[in-house]
Amino acid sequence: MQTNFNRRHFITGIVAAAVTGAIQVTRGQEPSQVKTNGGISQTGKPRNSFSVSMNCFGWGQFDLAQCIEQIKKTPIRMLELPVEQVRPKSLIPELMIDAPLGGQWQYSFPDLQEFLSRNGFKAESVALFGQTGYPGSERIIKHRIDFAQRLGAQVLVLGCHNKALGHKTSGDESQEQKAARSFMYEMLRDVADYAAGKNVRIALEIHGGIMANAHEALRTMKEVNRPNLGINFDTANIYFYNETFTTADAARELESLARYVFHVHLKDIIRGKDRHVLPRLGKGEVDFRKVFDILHNAGFYGPFSFEVETFHGATQSGDISAYIDDLLASIETIKSIGEFNI
Repeated sequence: MQTNFNRRHFITGIVAAAVTGAIQVTRGQEPSQVKTNGGISQTGKPRNSFSVSMNCFGWGQFDLAQCIEQIKKTPIRMLELPVEQVRPKSLIPELMIDAPLGGQWQYSFPDLQEFLSRNGFKAESVALFGQTGYPGSERIIKHRIDFAQRLGAQVLVLGCHNKALGHKTSGDESQEQKAARSFMYEMLRDVADYAAGKNVRIALEIHGGIMANAHEALRTMKEVNRPNLGINFDTANIYFYNETFTTADAARELESLARYVFHVHLKDIIRGKDRHVLPRLGKGEVDFRKVFDILHNAGFYGPFSFEVETFHGATQSGDISAYIDDLLASIETIKSIGEFNI
């Protein structure tokens, strides 16, 4: 689906939303210059906007209510909610009705809204991962765009995958790979146009395939060419899917992508010969000082979502308290570099 709707028109079109305080925006800004509602700190600098991903507490091991009870121990009250195909205990919009069910937030949208409000939380973004690069994906993605709009979430974080492309791309492509790539680009144009009508932005995650690195991600941005489609920069995935990258390489990648960044996953990584470990922030290879410097230079101050996936090799526990300890320690790491200024 082709359109003359360009990046500047989109930014201009959502100025009205800025008046309500949902986002702050100036006519003609590039997407990375759209400020979130973090406000201004005592130093006069814009405040960063932080949220917590449910992935901090194991991959679907604990439900939303269990996670929120733990997140109350932090100063953060914004969430990245899972609305995925394959993750256990994810929220599934297709199963939710529009009538209250006496607190059954898994199945009732009004009950979910009441549950979040009662506990003092808001959804800053929603995240969808799964088989989202195939025919039929559009319907699944659009359901979640509607869900994000109703919750007041500004961003849909999307992992867009097709096994024909795998997690890495290099060299000549087969006809199957070319067809998969072409389909994904056209599908993303369609869902981005739909999301624009809902004032929702789509942030494609650095997660292999058409979003493996800056080369692939910039190609995707150019091919799709929609102002409300940008990038979720995952600070660990840029290393995971590019095994030869150094810290300097990762910084150069982010510099080339920064103007397209809508959302960030704060995650660390220690790469090994046989396996990679995702530790607490500050214990791995990621230079978080450099990450914030590059993004601030591009005018980006959030959302930064803590996605502390220590269940991938660093902390193996059936006790949710082990994971809140990892999250709290990670917050301290960001605080130590002067960036946790909420």
